[in-house]
Amino acid sequence: MDITFLQWNIWYDEDIQKVASFLLDNKADIICLQELSYNNPEQAHPDGPPYIAEQLGYTYYVKKLHPYEVQGQTVTTANGIFSKYPIKSCRFIWVNEPTGVGGFADEYRAYLEVVLDIEGKEVTVGTVHMSYTDRFQVTERKHQETDKLVAELKKQKSNFIFSGDLNVTPDSYTVKSINELLNNAGPPINEKTWTTKPFSYNGFEETKRKWRLDYIFTSKDVRVLKAKIEETSASDHLPISATVRFSK
Repeated sequence: MDITFLQWNIWYDEDIQKVASFLLDNKADIICLQELSYNNPEQAHPDGPPYIAEQLGYTYYVKKLHPYEVQGQTVTTANGIFSKYPIKSCRFIWVNEPTGVGGFADEYRAYLEVVLDIEGKEVTVGTVHMSYTDRFQVTERKHQETDKLVAELKKQKSNFIFSGDLNVTPDSYTVKSINELLNNAGPPINEKTWTTKPFSYNGFEETKRKWRLDYIFTSKDVRVLKAKIEETSASDHLPISATVRFSK
C-alpha cells in the first residue's frame, strides 16, 4: 500500500489561495501544515483550515495555538492534518506553553495526531511546529519541549508518519533524539528548506536558503520509496513530499 505525503509550513503571511493552488497541483494523500490561521482579515478566506479542506475535498483535524493581533482583530494560528482517508480518532498535547516571559519561545506549541483508516489499516500521523529559538539553538527550554515531544513519539511503534517544522538543524539534540526512535524519510540533510524570503528577528537576519528545519520521519516498518523538497514561491519554507509503503 503506497501513500503520498506532504509536509509544509505555509507561512502565516502567505496568500492562502496560493497555498491551496500548490496543494491542488501537488495533491498528496496526507498533508501536514503549520502556520495556518483563523479570523485573518488579510486573507481572502479568513479561516484557512476549512478553506484548504474544502478545496482538497479532504477531512481534517486542526489544533488552534497562539493568538496575535492583525488590523485590530485577534488572529489564531493553527497546525493541521488533512487526509483523503477517514479520521478514526485524534488528539493533541502541549509541548510548550506560555510562562509570561514573551517571545517566540514562549508560545503555545502542540503535537497533534490522528489515526486514519486506510483501506482497513490503521495508520497514525503526527505533526508539530516547535518553538523558534534564536538562530535555532537548542536552549534548556527547547530541550524540555523536545523531551515532551519524544515521550509522545515513543508511543508509536508501527504504521506511523511524523513530520513538522522543528526549528532545529539536523545535528541538534531534537533531531538526534527523534532519530533514535524513527527513521528520517529524507531527502538528504544537505538539502535545505528555509528560507526563500528575507527573515529578520532580534538581530538575526537571513536571506538565503541554507537551513534545514523541516522533516519527515517514519516508524521503522514503513518503507520510504522516495522523498524530495518541492519548489514553490509560496511560503518562506519549502514543502517536503514523500511516497511511503505500508505492509499489507
